[in-house]
Amino acid sequence: MKLFNSQRTSTNSLLLLAVLFSFFLMIVDYRHKQLDGLRDLLTTVTHPIHMIAEIPASAIDWIAEQFSSHQTLLSENRQLHQQNLQLKGEMLRFQSLEEENSRLRMQLGATLKVGERVTLAELVGINLTPYKQQATISKGSASSVYQGQTVINASGVMGQVIQVTPFRSTVLLITDSLHSTPVRVRGSGVLTIAHGTGHIDRLELPYLPDSANVRVGDLLVTSGLGERFPPDYPVARITEVPEPGTSGTVAATPMANLSQNRQVMLVWNIDNALELPVADTAAESEAIPDEESSSGTRPATQEQPGNDEQRDG
Repeated sequence: MKLFNSQRTSTNSLLLLAVLFSFFLMIVDYRHKQLDGLRDLLTTVTHPIHMIAEIPASAIDWIAEQFSSHQTLLSENRQLHQQNLQLKGEMLRFQSLEEENSRLRMQLGATLKVGERVTLAELVGINLTPYKQQATISKGSASSVYQGQTVINASGVMGQVIQVTPFRSTVLLITDSLHSTPVRVRGSGVLTIAHGTGHIDRLELPYLPDSANVRVGDLLVTSGLGERFPPDYPVARITEVPEPGTSGTVAATPMANLSQNRQVMLVWNIDNALELPVADTAAESEAIPDEESSSGTRPATQEQPGNDEQRDG
């Protein structure tokens, strides 16, 4: 016990001496600056030790900063990609309207709208058999999607919504054999119906008269007839025109890449869209029969049993 007390007294004495010596050195250094060289030497010697001790903390800070920067870049990239896709869809609309002159709008006798509301959706499934060409998208009634709504991508019209669930919707593609799209030949103003053929890369225009002014390469855009599709969205480009006096059907290839694009847009016709009124003429109604009579055997959208009332609504 005495030995333990003796050791404790000795330790306390050493500690006291160390504290007093520290105060002495601080006073000497403050008044005479005698220890600057020694302090610099000790700082230089211990600097590598400080650097090594700081490595873990610096590494953690660097990793956290890199991860944060990466996440920020990913988020910004997603936002820019969505904005780019939406702007492409709007650009398709505006380019078509810019190229449309007053004379053609007078002939069409329609009210053109720009500035529709659009919502982005993901393509989550697709069926491209000859008997059924449909797609499933990631938006439903919870996002206010409705039957008959137009679906486009960055290149053109894809189809129309035919079935809606809370979080998914089924889209009938324009190439489905039961789908018909009222179109106009941009430039000549010829109005007709583009029918699906069951082939992903082919539409047919069986109602064009022999005298119709169409050429390979002409662009087909939605005409707006029947109010199923908003007007002036690209639909297809004519790829086949029979020689005069020969049998055959004018064919076109869809502008939208129906089998590859993962992101699509749903289009609303909004009441407060900018309207460009044009004069009333009878030229359009004489140029093509009423849509219902022209496509009586092929409705503009696929009719599903039990959905007639919803479609009319």
